[in-house]
Amino acid sequence: MKRQLIIVFISLLLLVLNDNSGFAQKVQFKYDSKLVKGYRYLITIKALIPDSWHIYSQTSPDDGPNPTRVVFNSNPFIKLEGAVNEKGKMIKHFEEVFDLTVEYFEDSVEYTQLVKLNGKQKIKTNITGFVEYMLCTDGRCLSPTKEKFSIELK
Repeated sequence: MKRQLIIVFISLLLLVLNDNSGFAQKVQFKYDSKLVKGYRYLITIKALIPDSWHIYSQTSPDDGPNPTRVVFNSNPFIKLEGAVNEKGKMIKHFEEVFDLTVEYFEDSVEYTQLVKLNGKQKIKTNITGFVEYMLCTDGRCLSPTKEKFSIELK
């Protein structure tokens, strides 16, 4: 009886570990900052999306799926310049569920934000915030996820 329980437990564990239903799926992020000129930095956030999954564009319509959002926390030493840009191979697809054309990225997408240090002195500081995204595949989506970040201005 004890041996049978161990076999059942191991079988269930293997089933969970090999589950492709999405519970283990997550976007991986890579963060970077580069001095552009003077006191301006380019913040780069690259999202690596698991195979057969996608995340929606920042420009998703109001009646559609949750758009990806990149949010920067307030920092008295840093001023954001312009909006967050997204770069990647955008896919446009009509989704009957929403009755509209949605825009999303597969494989990867890169978000960039130009920032400027306040004042005329270089200081050591980080810019913090989060990326909120909804990871989806054909026919199902995972709950929106927030990925916090802290990026050092180099």
